[in-house]
Amino acid sequence: MKQVSENVDGRNSRWQRHRAKRRIELITAARDAVATHGAGISMEEIATACGTSKSVFYRYFKDKSGVQAAVGEYFVSRMRTRMVAAAHEADSFAATVHALVKEYLKSVEASADVYRFVVTAPADGDSAIEQFLDSVCQLLMDQHIRHRGEQAMPEALLQCWAASTVGMVRGAGEAWLALPDTEDKPDRPAMSQLITDWAVQGLRPDTYTTLSADETSAPTTPQES
Repeated sequence: MKQVSENVDGRNSRWQRHRAKRRIELITAARDAVATHGAGISMEEIATACGTSKSVFYRYFKDKSGVQAAVGEYFVSRMRTRMVAAAHEADSFAATVHALVKEYLKSVEASADVYRFVVTAPADGDSAIEQFLDSVCQLLMDQHIRHRGEQAMPEALLQCWAASTVGMVRGAGEAWLALPDTEDKPDRPAMSQLITDWAVQGLRPDTYTTLSADETSAPTTPQES
């Protein structure tokens, strides 16, 4: 009985390794198909481009949303690895923010259709993108504490700042990606610097330096009469 059990376990282990390998092959093939044919590609087109059928994909991923989620996890895990490495190489907090912004824009520009394919998946509070954004928020908080030490913001405020910064960077990055290629569109290095300035110095328009002291001061609460 022991020999039979070992044989069964061995077959199960080999089958699981085969399925895991095949799943990665399908994910990378789907990613390549999206990159070639665009984010609006159908599952039929993905399967055809990958030389297989929809039923094979659905055996591993259930439906198109499952494929989008799997490609998203694959895409953001690699982007997260590069961002973590870039953050740890930065020698100041501003340099850290700049490094993260540069890596984000570099990734979404290089794989624009794959990024669009991933972020257009049906809303899911636990999606690969949401998990990625949460991890970047935590990375920002950790780096803020690393560089600011005792001058770091209280944790509650730091969480709010990190969430607002990640949201701004994502929004600005996606808006930049959607801009038509005209002479008015900043190139990636210029946009990286702009977004970094907004994150580190504040969301002020270029003309803010011309405002008077009264205009730039915080509003006061009106006195009751």
